[in-house]
Amino acid sequence: MGFIEYEKKDQIAYLYLNRPEKRNAINSEMSDLFLEYLREYKEDKDARVLIITGKGDKAFCSGRDLKESKENPEAFKRKPLRGRLFNAIIETYKPVISAVNGAAVGAGCEITLASDIRLARSGCKIGMPEAKRGMGATFASTILPKLISPSFAAKMLFTGQLISSEEALHVGLVDEVLEDQDALMERAAEIANGICECAPLSVQRIKETIWKTMDVSLFQALQLDIGPNVYESEDRIEGAQAFLEKRKPVWKGK
Repeated sequence: MGFIEYEKKDQIAYLYLNRPEKRNAINSEMSDLFLEYLREYKEDKDARVLIITGKGDKAFCSGRDLKESKENPEAFKRKPLRGRLFNAIIETYKPVISAVNGAAVGAGCEITLASDIRLARSGCKIGMPEAKRGMGATFASTILPKLISPSFAAKMLFTGQLISSEEALHVGLVDEVLEDQDALMERAAEIANGICECAPLSVQRIKETIWKTMDVSLFQALQLDIGPNVYESEDRIEGAQAFLEKRKPVWKGK
């Protein structure tokens, strides 16, 4: 088994961070595999939703492997996670769900921030201790204040404070907290199946619009036409016809 496991069940793809003995800390090999599987997911027309989770019961991902950065600093410098992994999650332009099964720290937290939907198991710790390690938290510093209260985001980032999944729910950092691993994965699959019932081009357009207008003024955003043109697609006709005929639509993705 590799450091990343990838499988597909019907239209739902699963990516497992598989280094539980290291609390799923990401080394260079793991980050390369992660990017390969993200590309596979992006290019697979039958894969509609990706669920990311961790193996083991202690950590979703404890961040970048700092032991590698000490023992092999050149690899660490050559393949920084910033600008690669997190951007690639966003730029799949298909939905990504993070199912946080344990601690999500540093790069692990940033993986969840790049995801579209964030679910967590009860009792997990989430946060960015980068300031305590002399690091920059560039992605989190950019995106976290847009997702939650800027002042709470600043407090988390300035202090390196980890918060519980329950507090993360309270401040809007995660969407739902589930009591155990089984409930977490069942809920992730339930949401994914709900997404699969919708037109794939519509979902893609919506995701692109969300991310590409995040920092654009309202007036400018309303003038933009982002993503595939769903209004001239076969699926738009099928969606209306299925509604009138009181049946489930059969999407073609075109």
